[in-house]
Amino acid sequence: MLALASACKPTMPTLRLEGTDCHYNDTGEGPALVLIHGLGASQADWFTQLPAFERQYRCIAPDLTGHGGSSPDGPYDIFAQARRLFALLDALGVQQAHVLGHSMGGAVAQSMALVAPERVRSLTICNSTAGFRPTTPKKLLEAVSRVALVGTLGVQPLAGLIAYRLFPHADQADLRRTMRAHFAQGSRPVYLCSLFALGRWSIWHRLADITCSTLVIAAEHDYFPLTETQRLVEGIPDAQLQVFPGSRHGTPMDRAEAFNTRVLEFLAAARGPVQAPPLGEAAPA
Repeated sequence: MLALASACKPTMPTLRLEGTDCHYNDTGEGPALVLIHGLGASQADWFTQLPAFERQYRCIAPDLTGHGGSSPDGPYDIFAQARRLFALLDALGVQQAHVLGHSMGGAVAQSMALVAPERVRSLTICNSTAGFRPTTPKKLLEAVSRVALVGTLGVQPLAGLIAYRLFPHADQADLRRTMRAHFAQGSRPVYLCSLFALGRWSIWHRLADITCSTLVIAAEHDYFPLTETQRLVEGIPDAQLQVFPGSRHGTPMDRAEAFNTRVLEFLAAARGPVQAPPLGEAAPA
């Protein structure tokens, strides 16, 4: 797995958007595909996807506010981050794009499909849900424990815990080390601000407004029960479900080959309208 990270050498510039720096990864050619990472992560988490996707798509993988190389003084609100990603696409001359989001990135991706549906050619939601508000005792306990752990000890202890929960098996040691390193680079204030923003976000009542073709990818042992995922699929008019047995919350990595194959199949069938002409490119800062 780690060899894939070094094999892919994309362009990783920064653009100034509304007074803050947005760091992103831009590689490959073809129709645009936006890849949005999860909470506490960064665009670096797509190292198992980019070598496969960049052969057919222009892969644009941003760092969300405060994550990776992006400034921490941007918006944390989920819908505001969706609008910020459209500003990034505007600056890059991209009118329409397929959008893929993992975990918190799935929330941002769904928000993009609601903010500007005409610009989202397809939507892939992975290991995510339509509302992160702690509405059950289990969700509340998870949220409170994360706030307490990060607030008291910082992100490094949480990095080890998350890496083990994602990849607990002996043959996943390389993935554990990689993810621990990725998460450990995070910031305590950024993680907490992102977590609070995510906890206020819910679009269960708006799922019927997502009109593009949608693929929902779930894991057998994810944080989110399959009953909740099924509710998500049933709420989106043109949605299909793919469940990966044995997988946990890191499906793009622990089922990389099968995940990539399934997503590429979906994208090929959901290409939609011809991409509009570029808006005009802006030089990265």
